[in-house]
Amino acid sequence: MKKFKRIYVEITNRCNLNCSFCGNTKRALKEMSLEEFSLILQKIKPYTDHIYLHVKGEPLLHSHLEGILDLCIKNHLLVNLTTNGVLLKRYENLFLRSSCLRQINVSLHCEQELPNYFEDVFSTCQKLSSRIYISYRLWTLPHGKIDAKAQTIIDEICSFYKLSPSVVEKILNDKNVKIDHNTYVSKENLFTWPDTDLHLNVDGYCHALSQQIAILVDGTIVPCCLDGEGDIKLGNIFEDDLGDVLQGERFLNMLNGFRNNRVVEKLCANCDFKNRFNHKRVL
Repeated sequence: MKKFKRIYVEITNRCNLNCSFCGNTKRALKEMSLEEFSLILQKIKPYTDHIYLHVKGEPLLHSHLEGILDLCIKNHLLVNLTTNGVLLKRYENLFLRSSCLRQINVSLHCEQELPNYFEDVFSTCQKLSSRIYISYRLWTLPHGKIDAKAQTIIDEICSFYKLSPSVVEKILNDKNVKIDHNTYVSKENLFTWPDTDLHLNVDGYCHALSQQIAILVDGTIVPCCLDGEGDIKLGNIFEDDLGDVLQGERFLNMLNGFRNNRVVEKLCANCDFKNRFNHKRVL
């Protein structure tokens, strides 16, 4: 049976920020019910060991977050979540006692001006890192360069963790740097969310469908976490058997295209994230 490295599940597409990087979703705002989430876990657990609570939206806004994690424990699934960090301190105790939580990615590049934001995020994550991996993300670097905003964030990290000059140098020059127990700084270039109105590029490889799929808050199954508007609808998890979706014509056409370094969907052709992968892949 096919095993995905991860399956993304969007438990809500609501967010407490309005960052230009993500943009506003055109979809109706919704929160997935616990009953809907439970059904999804039943359907996907034969196909993965890891779920990612992320596509669009802020997962910590979900009104029954503890119930979400309890269901993951019951179904023996490890959880990785991506957050802007604004609500992290509120859930510190829940996260410390939740055995399913594997990793928290904090998008420090989010656009916020909250007092004590960095202090609250870093102090909370330092406690959580006793048993959970922490990844501080700087994923909006223009052309890979450290701009003023990124430098300010790096300075905050270095000050809180009292990093040595050699570690600071690694942060400035390397993509992924360990700065403390279970704690890393991850840097990536700014990328543009895929859009069917961009310029076409029909060559390329992507990990979508071979390593991951995503499920939007309304149950729509899409190839990856960057199809945040559900343009490539492979099926609906509430209506379809996942095994049938994975054998569907659209799924297989996309997968075989990537295997031959060719893009068959317009949205994928207009996605520059795939440029991060090797141009030619042999699977």
